[in-house]
Amino acid sequence: MTPKRIGAAVRKARGQRSIREVAGAAGLHRDQVTGIEQGTKAYTVLSLLALCKVVGLHFSLQAKGSVAELAKGATGSDDVRG
Repeated sequence: MTPKRIGAAVRKARGQRSIREVAGAAGLHRDQVTGIEQGTKAYTVLSLLALCKVVGLHFSLQAKGSVAELAKGATGSDDVRG
């Protein structure tokens, strides 16, 4: 999954909540969240995990060659797989 697709999934899952609200809840700066959503800023796995938790995304890794997909999670939000 590309940074742009990850960012799009995060943006969609954020819904109507503000970047400031989500960033604060995840312990990130709003510029970090904006950069992740736009696919233009490097980030750590810990930052991505914190952000995913706040917006209700499930983060999982798959072996190389697996098909990346988005699936509805238990909370009704998109799970990032791939």
